[in-house]
Amino acid sequence: MSKTNKIKVLPGEVKKIGLRLKGIRKGLGYGNYEDFANHYGLNRSQYGKYEAGSEDLRISSLLRVLEKINMNLNTFFNEEYNKL
Repeated sequence: MSKTNKIKVLPGEVKKIGLRLKGIRKGLGYGNYEDFANHYGLNRSQYGKYEAGSEDLRISSLLRVLEKINMNLNTFFNEEYNKL
């Protein structure tokens, strides 16, 4: 099978991280990921993939997003994350 025909299967935790990012964005008052990404100087399409859980997220990318919103990893991976 060629590389272009392979389906990417990501761990369930990637989906949870995306859901957590989406919840935080909405909590900050942004109705869509495009406005959020533009406001914080993030790549709009890449950030959308992170929220959708359809793109593998490097820890450095997560840290970059969290830095923009003044959040640390402990806060990100709190009880709200565990409820997802």
